Amino acid sequence: MTKNNVPKGLSYLLAEYNPGDKVIITIDPREHKTTPHRRYHGKVGIVLQVGRRTLKTSVLIGKKQKILQTRLNHVKHLTAVN
Repeated sequence: MTKNNVPKGLSYLLAEYNPGDKVIITIDPREHKTTPHRRYHGKVGIVLQVGRRTLKTSVLIGKKQKILQTRLNHVKHLTAVN
């Protein structure tokens, strides 16, 4: 298996998200369902609602607030780097 063909794993399913958490939108090209547009890649959003398989996140683009509905593999927690 090459580096591009390696499965992602299941650790992203074990992460718990709560409304108000900050997340980074990172597009996973392995799954195309609920993939956000490429303009949102790398943006920081706030979790509004948590579903079984999806998250509703609020992202600011300029002065406008956009609401994205994405699956768990397209987001990750924002961690502060000291």
